[in-house]
Amino acid sequence: MNFTKIFALSLLMLFTVSSCDEALDINTNPLVASAADPNVVLPFVFVQYSNRHVTELGTRMMDVPQHFSACFNSPRGGNTSSFLTGNTWNMFYTQVLGNLVLVEEDAIEAGASSNNINAIAKVLKALSFFELSSIWESVPFTEALDGATFPSPQFDDQETVFRGSVALLDEAMALIDAIPDASVNVSSGDLIYGGDMSLWRRYANSLKIRILMMIRNRDTSVDSQLSAAFSQPVIDDNTQAALVRYFDTPAESNAYNRLVEAFFGIGNETQGVYAPGEPLYDLLSEAEDPRLATLTVDPDGNGSPGNGTFLPFGAGAGAVISENVIRNDVPHILMLPSEISFYRAELTLQGVLSGDAQSAFDTGMAQILSFWGGQIPGARVGISTGAIDAFIGGLPSLASLGQANALTTVHEQLYLESFLRPIVAWNTVRRTKVPALDPPPGTTISTILKRFNYPPNEVASNPNTPANDPTDTPMWFEN
Repeated sequence: MNFTKIFALSLLMLFTVSSCDEALDINTNPLVASAADPNVVLPFVFVQYSNRHVTELGTRMMDVPQHFSACFNSPRGGNTSSFLTGNTWNMFYTQVLGNLVLVEEDAIEAGASSNNINAIAKVLKALSFFELSSIWESVPFTEALDGATFPSPQFDDQETVFRGSVALLDEAMALIDAIPDASVNVSSGDLIYGGDMSLWRRYANSLKIRILMMIRNRDTSVDSQLSAAFSQPVIDDNTQAALVRYFDTPAESNAYNRLVEAFFGIGNETQGVYAPGEPLYDLLSEAEDPRLATLTVDPDGNGSPGNGTFLPFGAGAGAVISENVIRNDVPHILMLPSEISFYRAELTLQGVLSGDAQSAFDTGMAQILSFWGGQIPGARVGISTGAIDAFIGGLPSLASLGQANALTTVHEQLYLESFLRPIVAWNTVRRTKVPALDPPPGTTISTILKRFNYPPNEVASNPNTPANDPTDTPMWFEN
């Protein structure tokens, strides 16, 4: 079955999962289940994970890191909707992690020929636990996913979850390194890399670096781990980007555009549902960054609306997010090489890595400009190679800025690089404090949102659920 048919089948499963559970026997009880075919379950996992990111998280909280000006039902003001928290929690623990346990256990039983299956499951588990903790801080980890033994699992602190996620990635990479010549074919079930395990290894190592950068904010003893990770293959080219691809057909399209068209009308540029946030718009506009024309449309030159402000519907009210972004076939971006290049520049400036910070920074700039300038699948707007080279060549050198300003410049580019990835962007601004984000108008908290409240269903069912901290309370990784 080809990729498109698998993806369409997965989307159908998304909307009919309650009726399919018994027939497929993939997760009758998501915490105490028995077996799973990876080429059936993995597409389901990918689609569940991706769909919630481009709906619940994407369209509802892109304004928390202020990439968007405003989102409907947003938690930016400090109150997190029980639907947003409950749906997201359920996606991670039952639809994704609950099924990955089945895949992982079957792969272990099958032996080395299923190392590839086992490794993919571990990478996705690490990603899920890391993102769960990024949203809620303390979450079930060591006692999670074993409902028979731990019906009310304890919640682990963020440091435990982050370091445990790194350990899962190390296990996954060791499995990939030990894959025998004959392996189970997972090309039809792998909606990211089509079964190419060399790319999964690059992604696992790159994700490890992302998590270590968060830990490093509190504990620089991980510098040796970061140095070792950068000596191994990473995602270093846009052709290696971790993407879930969507298509310009009703059953396979990205939910950003589906929601615009379902509730407001055809085309975000016409309807003005999503507009760029001021920090994002100002950083691009003031630098005359060519990405501005690929991410936004502003025919009347009115600029970005104020943060937390909805545009009046219709043209002429201000900049809106381009249909190069809000379109049926825009992919769900998990990781780009530019993120890793900017981490390399940051760590080189701080003396953790040897090498040339300027070279790493310039590489990151070329990667992200090229991605939005035409290498993103289905691009409608391009940036010429000459324009990219001229823009990068016209930027002040990091050396001329001094250490502090050079780091700020790198952190600004990490913020811009994380566009359309709400958890990555949210982590970036909380970790680096760049750019400085003001609380949105009318907020009930003193800062931007720092955490979600636990979903009421989890509070009611698990007596070990911690009391909710105020949503402006910094998490462990912040310093």
